[in-house]
Amino acid sequence: MRYGFLTWIVLLCTAYGYSQTKTVTGTVSDNMGPMPGVNVLVKGTTNGVVTDFDGEFTIDDVSNDDTLVFSYIGFVSQEVPVGTQTEINITLSEDTQALDEVVVVGYGTQKKSNVIGSVTSVEVEEATNVPTTNVSEMLRGRAAGVQVNLGDARPGGNSNIVIRGNVSVAPGGNSPLIIVDGLPFDNLNDVAPDDIANIEILKDASSTAIYGSRASNGVILVTTKRGKVGKATVNYHGYTTVQTLTKNFNQYTGSQFIDLRREANRNRFTGDYLSDENIFTPFELEAIENQNFVDWEDLVLRDAVIQSHALSFSAGSEKTKVFSSVNYFSQEGIIPNSGFDRGTFKLNLEQKISDKLTFLGIINYQNAKQDRETGGINFTTITPLAQPYTADGELQKFYLGPSNTSVNPLWDQRESVDETKINLTDVNLSLIYDIAPNLSYTLKTFLRNRNTNQGVYRSSLHSAGDEGIDGLGVLSNTLFKQVLVENILNYTPQINDKHSLDLTAVQAFDERRTEYTQLDKSGFTNDALGFNGNATELLNNVRDVSQRRLLSFLGRVRYGYMDKYLLEATARADGASVFAENNKWGFFPAVSLAWKMHMEPFMQDIDAINEMKFRVSYGATGNQGINPLESLGVADDLPYVFGDETVAGATASSRLPNPDLKWETTTTLNAGVDFRLFNNLFQGTLEYYKANTTDLLLDRAIAGTTGFNVIRFNSGEIQNQGIEASLTSNIIRKEDFSWSLGLVFSRNRNEVISLTGELDDEGNPIDITDANSGRRLSVGQSINNIWLPKYDGIYQEGDDIAGSGNPLAQPGDVRVIDQDGNGQIDNRDNVFINTDPDWYGSITNTITYKNFDLFADIYIVQNATRLNPVLANGELWKGAINGIRTKYYTPEYPSTEYPRPKPDTHLHLFPFAVRDASYVRLRTLTLGYNIPSDTFSKIGLQSAKIYLTGTNLFTFTDFKSYSPEQTPLNNDQNGSAFPETRNITLGVKLGF
Repeated sequence: MRYGFLTWIVLLCTAYGYSQTKTVTGTVSDNMGPMPGVNVLVKGTTNGVVTDFDGEFTIDDVSNDDTLVFSYIGFVSQEVPVGTQTEINITLSEDTQALDEVVVVGYGTQKKSNVIGSVTSVEVEEATNVPTTNVSEMLRGRAAGVQVNLGDARPGGNSNIVIRGNVSVAPGGNSPLIIVDGLPFDNLNDVAPDDIANIEILKDASSTAIYGSRASNGVILVTTKRGKVGKATVNYHGYTTVQTLTKNFNQYTGSQFIDLRREANRNRFTGDYLSDENIFTPFELEAIENQNFVDWEDLVLRDAVIQSHALSFSAGSEKTKVFSSVNYFSQEGIIPNSGFDRGTFKLNLEQKISDKLTFLGIINYQNAKQDRETGGINFTTITPLAQPYTADGELQKFYLGPSNTSVNPLWDQRESVDETKINLTDVNLSLIYDIAPNLSYTLKTFLRNRNTNQGVYRSSLHSAGDEGIDGLGVLSNTLFKQVLVENILNYTPQINDKHSLDLTAVQAFDERRTEYTQLDKSGFTNDALGFNGNATELLNNVRDVSQRRLLSFLGRVRYGYMDKYLLEATARADGASVFAENNKWGFFPAVSLAWKMHMEPFMQDIDAINEMKFRVSYGATGNQGINPLESLGVADDLPYVFGDETVAGATASSRLPNPDLKWETTTTLNAGVDFRLFNNLFQGTLEYYKANTTDLLLDRAIAGTTGFNVIRFNSGEIQNQGIEASLTSNIIRKEDFSWSLGLVFSRNRNEVISLTGELDDEGNPIDITDANSGRRLSVGQSINNIWLPKYDGIYQEGDDIAGSGNPLAQPGDVRVIDQDGNGQIDNRDNVFINTDPDWYGSITNTITYKNFDLFADIYIVQNATRLNPVLANGELWKGAINGIRTKYYTPEYPSTEYPRPKPDTHLHLFPFAVRDASYVRLRTLTLGYNIPSDTFSKIGLQSAKIYLTGTNLFTFTDFKSYSPEQTPLNNDQNGSAFPETRNITLGVKLGF
């Protein structure tokens, strides 16, 4: 009994001792001194504190059995058992894995801290928040100096990417080179977004020169996912998106359009209105009487749905690594008959055959179908005084009355089909042989086949069939084939701890061949089979074959001394088949230097600086962005007709051959600084660049008396310069809560330095109108400009109209500036208006709280300029068509911004229609929730996330269009532009 009582006493004392808590204090430092803001947490609990400015902490309620976890972004976390300690002082070490993050560069990889050139990594996880197949849009606002402009908003469309401004006026001369898994791709959208692991953007000559002639406009490097050593994993990502119309203007309603027409026909001298019978047709009068108006946007446009499903498998051992994925994407268009469907399959295989030999295989297969609306549905400008449907709800052909032969655009839309099918197969096979421990040889082969079939059919009821052709079909087929072979030798000798050396040599051959065939036929038996049916008459048969080849030799040397002073030199020689016989070869060298200043002894005592690296580079790249055969004389097909018989014939092409055509060359100077400050609280980059392009590949119109219309030639120089800045701030870094802010800023200016050298009678350089783009090139001006008189408001009562240069004008007319003061407005009064923005950038916020994360992306474009063709259309101001609703000038309410409607055409509408296209857009807003891993662990689910994303939620702009980056009408002005949409997405990501 006595021993039992003593036992209970001992147990109680022991329990009391174990349950007793205490206060622990201490200091957290790194190799530079005390660290404020370090998280100190009792492991497995929510009990935690943050170190103060002196790196000191005090934490209560700690027992001897507890473990303290010390964590800070950019440093390796430490776990310290408490035991009997009441004071714990530790030193955190920098996370070398984070500091030595490997980035992909040309023909290899490199530690981020050792990158000398201008290379930007894109945060893929944030970029893929945008629900689209248009991977180009995922780069918008993600990297300084990378400008993404909306090209085509329809399903399956794409955007134009310009890196550091325009350096060329050649067609396609400003498109970046796209490299996927080390191989050139002609379209970034051929990569499924969920397959992307990394995206790097190379911007300066030091980074791009190794790609030579293909890289004068920058390089986008995409690395897809690969298998990893470990357990097999299966990942699924699926989402559904609802698309709705977004725009920045309203059209005239039926009653407002009637008032516009009446105002346009108002007597400008007496102020009297004409009677409606003198203004409107009987059909329109009936619509007015019945108040039967049409809202064409509401009639044509609809909400549409996107669906995406991506399933991937990854597994690996020391010898074999496999990644495979299947992706399906389907997008309806907000315009009927438009849509896009795409299915892709990918296989990445890495097999170690022996200790020295490794095989890499990548297979991509894509099957896609794009449906386009046809017939030019001009819902932006079409009159609301129409009757597209009968009283019985049937679509009727002549929608403006029986006496008007204009065909209902919905009728032609119903009676036509435009379908494109794409089959793409990529096979990439590589062998890597380790000749010695530091010497390797790689054989890389690539075969691409893209087959594009387009079928357009207009039925016998279509307006194109009015002459009894019984249906009209156009079948076209484009077969693109690319073959690439590269031999790569890499040598990294081990010298000593102070010196590092990396040598790379490459020989490459690239051949691209395009075959295009088109058949136009009519006289179809019936409409049931569309363009697949039998036809009785062949109207036209086109065949076009082109080929280009590139042979390349290149070498690169990287040298580092004490991992502090870095040197890189690159040289590449390219021979391109598209140039003249004696000018096929171009040589493109580059050299760059970097200094890690923070490693110098005199910087060791500066606690605020974690990293400070200065970089400078200079080098040349080339451009071969012209069509094959432009240096040669070619013939155009011109059949001869003799009676009822047609025989083959040909005539010289309208393009004058140039046997002296040669490379366009861009030399670039780049200087930059990379920094990390205040224990990684701030990190960023600041850069300046200047690029000069010489021997411009210009298209120039020539006199028709020569027998030709245009010639391509080398002449002139363009200068392109700018500054870029990016900054990321980890404002709050706690265990359960973090907030990081990212800023990206870009400013670019280009200027024509010289042209042909020809002078006019006054000794000024002669301008050139680029026959390809219509741009007017002038020394001292930007290449992206508008050349028009300068808009100066609207004439008002009491203005000195007689002395304004437009003496016949009246109050309410458009006023422009008489620049030379000679009393008349002509071409001598035109001025150049730069359309490029002053600057563009983005602001990103990433917030995490426990299992929740929030991402917001704001995109800004400042002082861009665009011509609005709807405002420039004289028919709008006559009240003949609908359009952008404005508070136009009337004698009772004189406007200083918009002209007065009138029955004859306004002068100077184009200068009036040049508008500010600046905007601020909340581009992406995503809220996600990561479901705790133990919730579904029993069914093998390792990770699960649901998210809600809004895209293009709000846009603040004065430019009146469906998007500030597009005009309300399409390029040929025959129909409305395909509107950009506001998207709401619900998605889920699962990992097994």
